[in-house]
Formats: sequence, C-alpha cells, structure tokens
Amino acid sequence: MNKGETEFSRRQMLEMAIGLGGFALSGATGLIFAQETKRVFTPSLILGPFYPQIKPLDQDADLTVIAGNKGFAEGKIVHLTGRVMNLKGEPVRGAKIEIWQADTHGRYSHQSDPNTAPLDKNFQGYGVQTTDAEGHYRFETIKPGAYPTFATVGMRTPHIHFEVSGKIDRVVTQMFFPNETLNEQDTILQSVKGARKEAVMAKLMPPTKEIEADAMLLVWDIVLLTG
Repeated sequence: MNKGETEFSRRQMLEMAIGLGGFALSGATGLIFAQETKRVFTPSLILGPFYPQIKPLDQDADLTVIAGNKGFAEGKIVHLTGRVMNLKGEPVRGAKIEIWQADTHGRYSHQSDPNTAPLDKNFQGYGVQTTDAEGHYRFETIKPGAYPTFATVGMRTPHIHFEVSGKIDRVVTQMFFPNETLNEQDTILQSVKGARKEAVMAKLMPPTKEIEADAMLLVWDIVLLTG
C-alpha cells in the first residue's frame, strides 16, 4: 500500500475506469460531471471535534485495509470518486484531499470520542491523496454508521468529513449519503439550504460487476471558488 499523498496518473485513472466496468468512460460520464451544468460552490461545514491530530501511519486512499493488519474493515464497502474543479469548471490539479469518518459502528478513532460502540481496529479512519491533472480523486472506504451527537438530542446521519486544499482555496466540509432516513433529522445537513444542500449530497450510481456485489458506488464533485 502506498504511504502519504499520491497523485494519480492518467494511466491509473484509466485503469480505475476499466476496473469499474468502464464507468468513467461510458455513457454515465454525463452523470459524473452533472454538477458542471449547475456548479455551486461546495459549502463549508464544521470541522467537528474528531479530526485526527495523530494521524495513522497508513494514510493512503484505501481505508478498508491497514498495512500490517491481516483483517479487513467491517461494514459496507464504498467506492467514492469525483472531481475537484473551480466555478468555471476547470479541473483543480494537485488539490490535497483529506477525509476522516466514523467506522461502521459510528465511532471515530479519536481519544475524545465518547461513543462506547466497539472500535474497528482494521478500519483506517483517515485517508489522503492529491487530484490528478483532470482533478479526479477516488477513495475506497466503508459506509460510516450513525451516532449520537451527545451535545444535542438526536443522531448524526452517515457522513464523511473532507478538507480540500487547492493552490488558492481551501474548504472544510462534509459529504452525505442519499436516501438516508436520518438526513431529515441531521441538524448540520438541514442547516444547508437549496442548491447548496444538493452540493453536499453524493450521487448513488448503479453497481457494476467489477466491484464487490454489495458495495456502493458514489460520485461527488467538489467545487472551489478559484482553485
């Protein structure tokens, strides 16, 4: 497994597309880049208390396996891909993308997390990479579990935290899963209105035979002001 931040080459992106059954090169391409026709700046959302100050040694784009561990992360596998672009639709090359999230039990690998759910020791919990020349990125992770907010009444719906740093702009935000029952109750998601709410919601794509039978395939584009 590669350590640290890696930049995808065109060849790697082509291999990824082939691995997803030609998904990125097929008629579904229009769906991948649908946000280009109605680009909305990706809104900032709170960093949250569980950003990993002590990052794992394994920081690559596959959060389902930790180098040196024999086990695999629990939960539903998620293949997440998309582009980083600016408001003009131009790709943002070399943008640094960090993600962090709860495991399938809704617990973060963070000493301050008061959740008493079991911690999945085989889940990386944090990943980082840089976008390629066309602004593409991809991660393999698991669907995070919901968890109690503790500070207020209610549950947080499944979500993934993002920090995206281009050459000029930076955004800290959260990506949400479509069709989740708890979406309507999540106070952070509900604070985002109109088209901005669409901008933080990933698109669920039809599964392909090349990925795991029960895995999810999500597309989420990120729009910075300038890049």
